[in-house]
Amino acid sequence: MAKLAFDTGGTFTDFALLDDDGDLHLHKVLSTPKNPAEAVVQGVTELLEQFGQSISLENLQVLGATTVVTNAVLERKGVETGFITTDGFRDMLRIRNEGRYDLYDLNIKYPDPLVSRANSFGVDERIAASGDVITELKEETVREIAGRLKEKGIRSVAVCLLHAYKYPQHEQRVAALLREEDPDIFVSLSSEVCPEVREFDRASTTVVNAYTRPQMSGHVAHLQREFAKKGIDRQVLWMTSSGGLVPSRRAAELPVRLIESGPAAGAVAAAEFGRIAGEGSVLSFDMGGTTAKLCLIPHGEPTVGTELEVAHYQRFRKGSGFPLKIQSIQMIEIGAGGGSIAAKNPLGLLDVGPRSAGALPGPAAYQRGGTEPTVTDADILLGYMGVESFVGGSFKVSKDAARTAIEKLANDLGVSVERCAWGIHDLVNESMSKAAAMHATDLGVDPRSLPMVAFGGAGPVHAYGIARKLGIKRIICPTGAGVTSAIGLLIAPVAVDLSASHPMAIDSWDMEVMNQVLDDLAAQGSEVVSAGGVSKDTITNRYTVDMRHIGQGYEITVQLPDRSLPKDEFLKQLLDNFYKLYRELFGRTVSAPVEVITWRLRASGEKDQVTRPHHTDVADALKGHREVYFHELGAFVATPVYDHYRLPVDEPIQGPAIVEQRESTAVVGPSGTAHVDANGNLVINIL
Repeated sequence: MAKLAFDTGGTFTDFALLDDDGDLHLHKVLSTPKNPAEAVVQGVTELLEQFGQSISLENLQVLGATTVVTNAVLERKGVETGFITTDGFRDMLRIRNEGRYDLYDLNIKYPDPLVSRANSFGVDERIAASGDVITELKEETVREIAGRLKEKGIRSVAVCLLHAYKYPQHEQRVAALLREEDPDIFVSLSSEVCPEVREFDRASTTVVNAYTRPQMSGHVAHLQREFAKKGIDRQVLWMTSSGGLVPSRRAAELPVRLIESGPAAGAVAAAEFGRIAGEGSVLSFDMGGTTAKLCLIPHGEPTVGTELEVAHYQRFRKGSGFPLKIQSIQMIEIGAGGGSIAAKNPLGLLDVGPRSAGALPGPAAYQRGGTEPTVTDADILLGYMGVESFVGGSFKVSKDAARTAIEKLANDLGVSVERCAWGIHDLVNESMSKAAAMHATDLGVDPRSLPMVAFGGAGPVHAYGIARKLGIKRIICPTGAGVTSAIGLLIAPVAVDLSASHPMAIDSWDMEVMNQVLDDLAAQGSEVVSAGGVSKDTITNRYTVDMRHIGQGYEITVQLPDRSLPKDEFLKQLLDNFYKLYRELFGRTVSAPVEVITWRLRASGEKDQVTRPHHTDVADALKGHREVYFHELGAFVATPVYDHYRLPVDEPIQGPAIVEQRESTAVVGPSGTAHVDANGNLVINIL
């Protein structure tokens, strides 16, 4: 079956088309931030015009990753949203919790809530933690709130009632009443978006969902209409933050789960490219036009966490943003991409990022209105990226414009233009290498032991410098490195992650209740995954649980043993799993009762394969030479430039060298040697 994947990034929108013959076609266009769908439609149209004759459109499956949700939150461009909670808790979004990301800052600040206090409402109702109804829901208060929301023109509302994660009946009735009063309103219930304990985290997640839902629903519907005009009738499958694909309807209802969809697709692809290169564990390095993402992939699978935080008031300071209780691939992100702007800081030193030129106006070299120097401008000036081969030559860039932008900064800093350009490039490498080292250390891994999978439009350009700083000896640059996240969409399975908080102590374990909770999750998972075109008998379910010692504030996620085991053996294995992980994380065990707080399920179909053997009999891969700066040599040197796709398998290339793909460029420094392997990956070994 043919597949067409698109990944909307901050600067470029990437495409990968797998046709009916199994051939892979790649494409890239500039993103359109004001209306992301425009770039998607443009790229799909161009791909189908070029390769559509070999595709059966009625069977074409379109797959998508998007920044619509992320950008709406970061740029505060979501819709005006209402918030309804149990009376007495309407200030929950402002009070947050007792956590402080800086204990000694007396003027500590957090991002303003996405819902104003004027749009926050309390309803008369109360259900106790035991499930006892203390106060019946007073429906007239809900109808009154519905009228006020309608008067204000509010189209979307988040509902988060106390203990609704386990007892959702009042939330469900509130939703029914709101829809009776206004059938067109979008209602996000915490019991559906995030049925987990901790009121503030649950409310924050539900509010982000409500804040972005109308936009994502409109985006999904618009693309479905545009694709239908072209004869593509199957619903789009969308990448979630945890690395699975879900149908359009699910994506439109729960957009918060797509907030890291593009980076997740990249991590899925990196895991696959590492596997086919014979590596068990790898460090994924994805650098695009706006940000860079680093992800440790142990034993061939990205680590999926249960918490995420976005829109930090203090960039990268945990606790200073909006917490989201969603399952997402664990990675770190830094504001360093090709479009990151370089400037002189108040101390008179060079800074790069986090401001970005994005797609508009873009780097100065793009000649689209940008005048400030960026990382891309520096890379072009240093010779790492060619002006004639940028995006396969389909996108013209100006080295003179890049020089003009950097020259102004160089004058301010009192250094030469070349020294300034190298400083920008090296500073970005230093920032990313430190972030990678911290990420690996946090997970108990020595980064020197890991090969790096480098991709994204700028990833292979910077991989060599970062690897040398980290002590990494092997870099894998996949075929189509510039659109690897789109390729990841072709690989990823249709999958959904579900959760339900239902505390259960080991000392009072009830197998019947456990099976009921897990069966309910499995039924929900089967419904979502089968809606994505997966046969129900091929769906696999993987169960985990969040566990802790009774009285502790946080949990760790543990694999659930086989449910068919006898109770005593089941509990023994469960405790063994818990204590083993607890000891690995904290270096000791604790003699205290243990309980399960939240039950989790990942229901998924099968992964696909898109890699094809690399065959070429062409020996004239050399495209020419250009002047490239290498700090190891302290000068610009005439450097051979090779066409990645024309290199014979296993033919060695001695650095320094440049290896160009249509969508990206790999730099092989003087201490490196490279070759293309049997699967088309460029493998760089560093002495």
